[in-house]
Amino acid sequence: MWKSVLFSSIWIGITIPLVLAVIFTIFEPLLAFDTSGILMLIIMAIGAIGDIYLATRIWTWIEYKLYKRKHYM
Repeated sequence: MWKSVLFSSIWIGITIPLVLAVIFTIFEPLLAFDTSGILMLIIMAIGAIGDIYLATRIWTWIEYKLYKRKHYM
């Protein structure tokens, strides 16, 4: 249990700033016209949800490989 929490926290701590930098660089012209910031929050939430989904998929794959090698959690 603690290994999955540790992996998720390290993964999210490293990749969320990178994901947000890429997203805001790509969508900068679109975000320049939005004065309220709602669009920025929506794009940021979608990017964060996608990153968390990817982290859980990678952890499931790692856990399967460890179980297959008899290195149980």
